[in-house]
Amino acid sequence: MAITADDILTIISDEVPIDRALLDPAATLESLNIASLDMISVMFALEDKFAVVIEQDDVKEAKTLQEFIDVVIAKAGGAG
Repeated sequence: MAITADDILTIISDEVPIDRALLDPAATLESLNIASLDMISVMFALEDKFAVVIEQDDVKEAKTLQEFIDVVIAKAGGAG
């Protein structure tokens, strides 16, 4: 099952929680007030749902939501 950007945004909105409509891929994680602990929860949820391993080091350079999405999709082994 390929992971899509929409799948990732839905999981983020469930885990953070933040209104799905506010999750603009161009937005920075900081501007969305997504704390690092929230992102860890998101990463665990993505790992559980998609059987992909995402390390903190993999996403530490991600500043925008799109950069985070791109890393997750790359870790899953394909474009979404």
